[in-house]
Parts: sequence; C-alpha cells; structure tokens
Amino acid sequence: TIYNMGLFSSIESIWLTKHKELFQAETHDAIRLRMHRAFSWMRKAQEFEIPENADARLIFSWIGLNTLYAKWDSNIHNREPEWKVREEFLRWIVKKDVRGRIQGVILENRKHCDRLLSEEHLINSYWGNPTEEEARKVRTKPRKIGKHYHDAEDVINVLIPLIKCIAMLRSQLVHGQSTYGSSANRDVVEAGAKVVFDLVLTLLQVIAEDGLWEDDSVWQPVSYPPMKPHFRRDS
Repeated sequence: TIYNMGLFSSIESIWLTKHKELFQAETHDAIRLRMHRAFSWMRKAQEFEIPENADARLIFSWIGLNTLYAKWDSNIHNREPEWKVREEFLRWIVKKDVRGRIQGVILENRKHCDRLLSEEHLINSYWGNPTEEEARKVRTKPRKIGKHYHDAEDVINVLIPLIKCIAMLRSQLVHGQSTYGSSANRDVVEAGAKVVFDLVLTLLQVIAEDGLWEDDSVWQPVSYPPMKPHFRRDS
C-alpha cells in the first residue's frame, strides 16, 4: 500500500506538470479531462484499505478505469456495446505499452489473477447453467489462460478475460446483487480490488510517462463534458 501511494503521487505529479503545459496551450482537452476524472476517483480509491474496505476500493478503481475508455454516441443505432469499447481500448494500450508495465503488474498479481479467473461465479456462461458440471468446465479456462502470462505478445489474452471477471464482480456489487462486506465473496473481492487498483495505476503511468496522451483521436469524444447550464432555475 505504501508503494502504491508513492507511485500514485509520482504519476500524479508527472501528469500535473504535463496538464499545466497542455492547459496553457489550450490543447488536448479530451485526455486532460479523462485524466483529471481518473485521478480524482483513484485518489479516493486509495483511501479504502484492503481487506477492510475492499468493496469500495474495487468500485472506485473501476470508475477510474471506466473514465479512461468510455465513449458515448447519442445515436443508439451506432453505439457500440461497452465491453467492445473497453476491449478495443485495452488492445490499443497493451500494444503501446512498450516497456511491458501492464504485463509486469499482472505477473506481480498472478496469485490474485488466478483466483479471479478460477471463480465460476464471475463467468457469464456459468449462470446460464449453474451446475457442478458447468463449474468444472469454466474452471479449466484459467489453466489455458495461464500459458500466456510470460509471453509479452500474449498478455492481452490474460488481460481481457481477467477484466471480464472483474467487470462481472463490479456489476454484482453496484447492482446490489451482493452483500456489502459479505464473507461469501471476500476472497474474490479482495483479489479484484488489488488487481484493478494496481492495473489502473499502471495505465495512468503508461499514459502519462510514455506519451500516450498525444494521440487525441483515441481520447475523443469524452462522455458528458462539463457544460454551463443554458438556463438556471430560480431557487
């Protein structure tokens, strides 16, 4: 936790210097807004300790992730599903992560990643047929995924199923399909909170330090940009 707090402060300091330059130049509005939002949620996430407040750390960290990739199209017929937008973003950022930081954070958290990937309750197909047979079937997947941990070219094949599991866990929490602090899911919530916090911190580092903020087309459009009200209701 101390290491993470130090890394968070370091990354935020680097980004604030860059943010000031971009703000003065009146450029790169999209990534400035995304990073501002992401840091605000991650700053709050780190206040919640694991294991005591793992639920809260997971939820706030996920919001930090969401603000980096989310896009919204007012035309419902052209709108891509969120999972697809997220997957495209993850594929892009892993490809741009030339220092292998994302792979590094997954390897550091391998024990927690394995725990998440082997939990049948976080696999969508299991709930279509929640039986012992189906549970056994989905639990074989982590062994196949585990073959990709050490291959830099295949890290995306670990990251995408891992994020799918955390997304399922996040949905169970925020939609009230789980009890706050429940002992029934403590292992996976604690693992998820650790992994998603460390991962988002790493993504912020890659964006800030490796110049990924420069590609304006990736970060536009930003959902719900700040706007002044057209009309103010009298109080």
